[in-house]
Amino acid sequence: MIYITVADCTERAARAGRLGRKICVPPPDIPNVGRFSVIADPQGAAFSLIQMTAMHSPASA
Repeated sequence: MIYITVADCTERAARAGRLGRKICVPPPDIPNVGRFSVIADPQGAAFSLIQMTAMHSPASA
């Protein structure tokens, strides 16, 4: 499954729902990792959004 990093998983999942996408897994917390959500597009392809905690955020260049 593909994961797309977002700044606000809850907001992006809500927006996807408003746009008619199926929210397969609403955003739960993953301790010491962040939040994620699984969404399906209109054709049924699933992907995940993930919001990492600061501990796991990519390093800046």
